[in-house]
Parts: sequence; C-alpha cells; structure tokens
Amino acid sequence: MTRKPATAGTTATAVVGALSLLAAVTGCGKGGDAAADDPKQLTVLSQYLKSTPGGKVFYDEVAAFSEKSGIKVKIVEAGEDLDESYETSLAADKEADVVFVNLYDKTLAWTENGATVPVDKYLDDWGLRDKVEPQALKEWTNPEGKAMGFPFAGFSWPVWYNTALLKKAGVDEIPTTTDDLIDAANKLRKEGIQPMAVGGNDWSGQKLFLQISQSYVSKKAARKLDAEGGYCDSGGAMKGIELFTDLRDAGVFADKAQGFTFDAMQNQYYTGKAAIMSQGSWAFSEVPEKIRANTKLAGLPLPEGAAFDKPTVFTGYTSTGFWISPNGDKKQDAVKQLVSHFYRPEVAGHFVADASIHPGVKVDAEHRKSDDPLLNSAINDIPRTTSSAQLPDLHIPAAANTPLVQATSLAFGPGHDAEKICGALDQAYAGAK
Repeated sequence: MTRKPATAGTTATAVVGALSLLAAVTGCGKGGDAAADDPKQLTVLSQYLKSTPGGKVFYDEVAAFSEKSGIKVKIVEAGEDLDESYETSLAADKEADVVFVNLYDKTLAWTENGATVPVDKYLDDWGLRDKVEPQALKEWTNPEGKAMGFPFAGFSWPVWYNTALLKKAGVDEIPTTTDDLIDAANKLRKEGIQPMAVGGNDWSGQKLFLQISQSYVSKKAARKLDAEGGYCDSGGAMKGIELFTDLRDAGVFADKAQGFTFDAMQNQYYTGKAAIMSQGSWAFSEVPEKIRANTKLAGLPLPEGAAFDKPTVFTGYTSTGFWISPNGDKKQDAVKQLVSHFYRPEVAGHFVADASIHPGVKVDAEHRKSDDPLLNSAINDIPRTTSSAQLPDLHIPAAANTPLVQATSLAFGPGHDAEKICGALDQAYAGAK
C-alpha cells in the first residue's frame, strides 16, 4: 500500500482530517482528557482504510489484540493526508499515541524533528529487532542512525502485463528490452489498445520516470541525483531522460498520460483498456479477477548498454510501519503489547494471506503462503528474474517532492526535450537547498 504526497489540492481534505483527529483524540471535556491519559487505552492514527483488504485485516487484528490484552484501541482513519492531520494534532499536543503510516516525504523528518520518538531502545528491550527483515531496519534508520519506527509492510513494484491483450496484438513474449517495448506498443495501438497506463500527473508517474531515467547510472549515482538533483550535469542521467523521451515519442505511454492520476492509470488497466502498467504489490488484492487471470509480472525493459543486467523493479519496506508519538511514549507497556502483537508470524501471515501484503516482518514458509498467484510471483519469482532499481523515496527532500511531480508531468507531455526536462528537474531542488 502506498499514498500520494500531499498537494495543494488536498488541503481542504487535510484540514477536515486534522479536525476529525482532534475531535477523536480529545473527546469532550474531562472525559476526553482522562481517556487520553489512560494507560489501557490507545489511539492509532491509521493510513489503512477499513474499506480496503489491508484495512479489514488491520481492524480484525486490532480487535483480536484488544480482546486478548484488555487494552482498548481507537482507530482514526486519515488516509492519504495523514501526515498533515498528525502534524496539526501534534501542534495542539493532542496527537494519537501510535501512527501507522508509510515512510515517505514529510514522515522522513518526524523523528529528527521530535514529532515521533526513535525506537532503537524498544526494538532491543522488547525483543523485536530480530523479528524484522534486515533491509527493512536499514530503510527505517535515518541518517543520524536512529530507527524511526517499527517496519511492518514491504512491497515489490514490478511491471504488470495483460497477456491476453498482448496476444491479441500479436505480442508473444513479455518485452525485456526497450526495443521490444516499442515494438509491442506499436502492435497494441494497431489493435486500438493503449500500451502503458501511467499516472503522469502524480507520484506514480514520477516513480516510473525516475526508474527509466536511472537506466544508465549506478545506484549510488541515482541516490545522489534523488537527493541533490544535478540531472543536466550527469551524462548518464541525460541518456536516461533521452531514453524516456524516445519511449514517449514512440507511443509507449497511454495517450494524454501527462494529465492522468494513479486512479486513472489503474482504471485503464483494470478495465482492459491498457495492456501494461507499473504498480505495486499492495494492489494485488484489488485486481478484478478477469484481469488477474491474464496478468504476468516482470521488470521494466532495459536499453542496450544499461547499468543493470536484468529488467528492473522497485522493492522496499517503506509501505507501512508503527511510529510512537510523544503521547504514546508515555504508554510504553500498551504500545509494546500492540506492536508485539502485529510482529507475531501468524498475524503477519494473516496480512499475507488475506490482503496480499508483502511482509517486512520475518515469517516462516508456512506464514508466507498465499492463494494469490501475483503475490507468490512477486515474493518468489521477481527477485530471481529482475534487478532492483534505486527507490527514490528515502532520498528526495520533502521540499522537492511536489515540484518533482510537476517536472515529471511536464516530461510526459509531448514536445519537451531532454534539456527542458532536466532543467525542470534541477529547478525542483532549488527550494530544497
């Protein structure tokens, strides 16, 4: 599961979410204050919505935890604008005890700024460090060496191919090179099928653009570009941007992709109007059955001379985790019991089996089983057949994120060459330095 970075267009929603959170946490008069101080009551601000498969499992497990422990847990849903809702409540000293959200954008600075507390001591004292995948711990450790929260869910982010639509267009093999991809796009268009659905106007298009643009650079160089910019001065990055414009101008991306959002991208693929999309494993449980049956996962095709030896995917463990607020730090025993419950293999396995969530918690083979062939492919096949591209989320400064989305939206529009695109990318970092 993932979420959009906050934008100007979501301000009203954020304010409503913040006010809802304040009301939920403070309650009315002394009764609300008493509940806030009760060590047997917790408030969890959650990115998961009950209407989603992951949210349903989350609610079920919270209920099971409360019944077993006697600790009452109030879940407050905040969705995509959780960061703004939390920061508003924090300013009023009325924040939730625990925050369940992904590691991205504003949340990257929470621990450094005192919005949440580091959890290194708790990982050790509560016996949880050895229950987490090592890579997950690495990703959740900030540059100051502090663990920002308790990792929970990871992801694989491959390219999805509708094999029925490819076959209809005369494409017999999943593309592995960019030449293959262009050829497939031409054949699909002749059949009236959009090739690659893309949310070119939001974070999903930004990720695809950055994945393509790093085709000729090392992961170390990609991290530096993500953190500082400098695209116009990087020969490898410029080759990658030129590759992107070649794919765009060859018709690989869906028509008017520069105006599409993540939701529009999904709709094109889920309704069979587009044959290809780049999408994360968090969405496996939402795929219509007819589309699921024809979907095969693979990596993003590579050009000749690429820095990778196999088609690329994004992988990581930044999807969701548990953060402790200053209020929650006063309820360490209750928080310990809650996080420990979710770190049990059978609980993590519940998310695998019923919500197709890639676990960041170590689980044995029995609890990694899923009836979802897409999840099984992501966990077992994708690591063997692909290379891992550099995920930008942990390195892009929060101040540069929205301008970068705007720059990559420009890139998806026709008529913009590599020089104009790299200039827009580098300008996005001007306000972050």
